[in-house]
Amino acid sequence: MTSQRALRCWLRHLAGREDGRAGAPTAAEWGEIAGLAELHNLRPLTYRRVTDGPFAASIPSEVAEGLRSAYLETAVRNALILKHSARAITALAAAGIEAIPLKGLHLCRFVYPEPALRGMADVDLLLRRDRLAEAERIFVEQGFGPLPRPDLDEFCGWSNHLAKLIKQGEPVYELHWHVERPLSSFEIDLDGLWARSAPAELEGAPVRTLAAEDLFHHVALHGAYHHSFQRSAFRMIVDLHAILAACGASFDWPALVERANAWGTGRYLYVALRVTGSVLELELPMDVLGELEHGREEEQVAGQAHDFLLGLGAEVPDAYLALARTTGLWERGKHILRHTFPARPEMERIYGLAPGAWLAPRYVARLGHLIATRTGLLLSSLTGREVRRAAVDRESARRLIEDWTGSRPGPPGD
Repeated sequence: MTSQRALRCWLRHLAGREDGRAGAPTAAEWGEIAGLAELHNLRPLTYRRVTDGPFAASIPSEVAEGLRSAYLETAVRNALILKHSARAITALAAAGIEAIPLKGLHLCRFVYPEPALRGMADVDLLLRRDRLAEAERIFVEQGFGPLPRPDLDEFCGWSNHLAKLIKQGEPVYELHWHVERPLSSFEIDLDGLWARSAPAELEGAPVRTLAAEDLFHHVALHGAYHHSFQRSAFRMIVDLHAILAACGASFDWPALVERANAWGTGRYLYVALRVTGSVLELELPMDVLGELEHGREEEQVAGQAHDFLLGLGAEVPDAYLALARTTGLWERGKHILRHTFPARPEMERIYGLAPGAWLAPRYVARLGHLIATRTGLLLSSLTGREVRRAAVDRESARRLIEDWTGSRPGPPGD
């Protein structure tokens, strides 16, 4: 389980507020910070922040190298995605089809200081609804599939983008006609998004980019409503912070509030802002929070979402949750032995061993590692109270947030 000290240190680095006064993390805490960064897909940004931070000299070499490798891998991957995306956007532009990069593509290229600091799962492009069919045909003619394609009108009746477009050696593309699903409980002024967008270039390809306030609104809505704070939520709050940092005093808070209240999304934006401020310990304009439509329920959800997010850093492995549910010495003993010394197929899978490899050294090393790192968790699992309470509290928070949104989290990468 992650210590609160490691979690707080990591969050201060993400927010760019680590000044060194709390003291350098221990080697074990650096390992926990690296684990948090991996869990939340924030290793490249974590690498940049900690190596530029006041404790850089204290980072264990294996931790620094692991973070650096993730940073370099993301840099290479994003460079390729940007190159391929520019080619695809140029093909669309040749047919007179305008495109607005959404989410990761916009953020990595136009918001973060370096493209490597923000990973992305696929390429999201917003197109005008009446050009979707032509755009899809352009991709299909270039070898994208799968084929046959779903009926466009039927698919768009429930989805805000077409079925994924996939081709070997290329990024996965999602062609959006809207920024949120058509069955959502609010109505976004899509024409306004296009009217406020500005011309730009993405690796030489002509694009339009959302206004900063619209980008902020979309990112907040996507994390709070679309994914109910359950998928890449830490990345959402870091993205929101990055947008504000990039805009500075030019960010138009009154316009954001006016649009959110007019569209019926004020309550989601309010919770996203509250959680971002509380988790990263940022000062947000109180008049903005006060003017966004919200009620007592949003106050409750904001608190639950805050606890839910911070609880992600202390996830209890399934084996320990199962142990907490067992009764009797015999049953508990069998459970501990089975998970401490797994059968050969499981050991080969866990450690990537060749079939028939000698397992004795691995078993000894595994036992030593578990004693050193999991003794406290084992004892709390045997008593059951702390582990059960954490699991029950997290499940209760998850259900409360989902009930509040009236939505189930979207699929990965969505």
